[in-house]
Amino acid sequence: MRNRLLVGAVLAVLLVVVSLAHAALSPFVVTRIKQAVVYIEVTLTLPGGGESGGSGSGFVIARDGQVVTNAHVVSLDTEREEGGTVRATRRRVLVTFYSGTEQAKTYEAVVKRENPDLDLALLKIDLETPAYLELADSEAAVETTPVYVCGHPLGLKEISIHTGTISARRTWEGRRYIEHDAMSEPGNSGGPLADQDGRVVGIHSMTLTGGSRQTKFAIPSNVLRDWLATPPEQDPVAPKPGATVKSLLEEAGLEFKEEEDGIFSLPYEDNVNVKAHQWKDFFRVFVRFGEIPGKDLEGKGETALKALAFNYDDPVGRLSLWKHDEEDEQHMDLYWECQIPMSAASPKYVRILADVADSQAVNWQKLLRAENLEAPNFAYPGGELEELLPRLKAIIQATKLKFSEAEEYFSIKYDNEVTVHASIYKGMIYTHCYVSGMLGLTPQSQGRRALAFLEWNWYDDFGRLALDTDRDLVWESQVPYNFMTPDFFAILCETGSGQVADFWNAFGRVPLNGD
Repeated sequence: MRNRLLVGAVLAVLLVVVSLAHAALSPFVVTRIKQAVVYIEVTLTLPGGGESGGSGSGFVIARDGQVVTNAHVVSLDTEREEGGTVRATRRRVLVTFYSGTEQAKTYEAVVKRENPDLDLALLKIDLETPAYLELADSEAAVETTPVYVCGHPLGLKEISIHTGTISARRTWEGRRYIEHDAMSEPGNSGGPLADQDGRVVGIHSMTLTGGSRQTKFAIPSNVLRDWLATPPEQDPVAPKPGATVKSLLEEAGLEFKEEEDGIFSLPYEDNVNVKAHQWKDFFRVFVRFGEIPGKDLEGKGETALKALAFNYDDPVGRLSLWKHDEEDEQHMDLYWECQIPMSAASPKYVRILADVADSQAVNWQKLLRAENLEAPNFAYPGGELEELLPRLKAIIQATKLKFSEAEEYFSIKYDNEVTVHASIYKGMIYTHCYVSGMLGLTPQSQGRRALAFLEWNWYDDFGRLALDTDRDLVWESQVPYNFMTPDFFAILCETGSGQVADFWNAFGRVPLNGD
C-alpha cells in the first residue's frame, strides 16, 4: 500500500512538472509578444482647460500599424472618484513600442474605430510594423487552458507577462467574456490574453475587485474578429454621459434636475436630495450628508458605530465614508449609497432605489435624534420561502460552485477559509459572510475601527460591512431574487470572500459574539 502511495505521489509530482513545462512560453513567442504589445498613454483636455490622463495596453494586429485596445482606455469620458463623468473636448493618444527599454519609440495614434458596447477600439499609427499577433479561435480555448496576460499594469513602462488559466465563460452586463485567473491590474486593459503560441485568445477588459480576490474578464477574440469584419458605420456612438440614467429616471416617473458631469438630482419632500448617476457598469444612487457628526474623533467614532448597525437593517444600501485626504482624520464625508449593475436597473427598480434612498436618509436623521424609524418594507419583493429556495438552489447549481445545503440556506467555502452563505429574506437573495466580532477593547478604539470600516465600504463594488445585533461584523448583500443570475451570483460570492479575507489581513479578527 505504501509503495502504491509513493508511486502515486511521484506521478503527481511528474504531472505538476509536465504541467509547468507546458505553461512556459518559448523565447520566440516571448520576443514576438514584446514586439507587438504596446504601452498606451491618453491625455484628455477637459472643459474649462484642465487635463486628465490615463494609460493602458494594446497590441498590433496587422503590419500596417493597426493597434487594438479597449474603448474605455481611449474614451473621451473620465470618471471622478466622488461621482460624475466628464466628457473631454480633445484627446491625444500615444503608443510606445519597447516601453521602458533603450529601444523605446513613441508614435501618435489616431482612433479609427471605437465601440463602447463591445469595449473595443482600433487605433492607427504611421508605421510599418513587422511584428503583430494573430487571433486564435476563442471558442477552442476551454476551461483550464493556460493563458498569459501581457501588458503594462499600473502604468509601468516595462511589459509584464503573467500566467494563468481560463476559469469560466461569463456573461456580464449583456456581454460575453472569458474569465481567467492570470494576475491583472489597472493598466492591463486592452492588452492581449495569449495562448502558448502567442495567439490572442482574448483582450483583457475589466477586473471586478473583491479585495485580494479578483474576477478578471477578457473579451473573446472571436468577438473582436466579428467586429473588425463589420463596417465602421455600424459602431454605436458613445452616449452622452448620463443619457442612459436620464432615460431610466424618466421612465420611472421621477422628478429630477440634470446637473453637470452626468449626475441627476432628485428632490424629495423631506429636503432630501437624492442623486443618481452611472459609475462604470453600475447605476448608483446616493445621498451626501456632509461631514460625519462628532465634535472630535471620539464623537465621530460613536456615530460610525451607529452607522454600521444602521447598515444591518438596510434593504439595499449602506452608509460609507469618503476621505478628501487620506492623511486627514477629521474631515470625512458620510454617504448613503447603493449601486447595482446597469443590466438590473429597470425603471421600476430605479424608482424603488431612489425611494429607499430618501427613506433611509430620513431614518438616519431620526436615529441621530433618537426617534423611531420607519422600515422601508416596500423595497422587499416578498414571496414564499418554499418557492424561492429551490430557485436559489438552481442559481447556485448553474454556477457550478461547490456548496453545502442546510434547511433554509446554502454555504460556499472558498480556499481562503471564507464561507459565503446564501438564503432568502423577504424575497431578497441575502448573501453574507461572518467577518469578526467587533474589534477594539474600548469604546474609543471600537469607534476608530468603525470609521475605518465605513471607509472600507466606499471601495466595495457589491456589498457592505454591517454590525449585527450580536455586535458581530458581517459582510452582506441583498438582491431581489428576480434580478439574480448565476454569473452575478458567482461574482458576488467571489467578491464577498475576497473582501472578508482582505479584512482579516488588514485588521485581524476576534471570535464572534454570536457563536
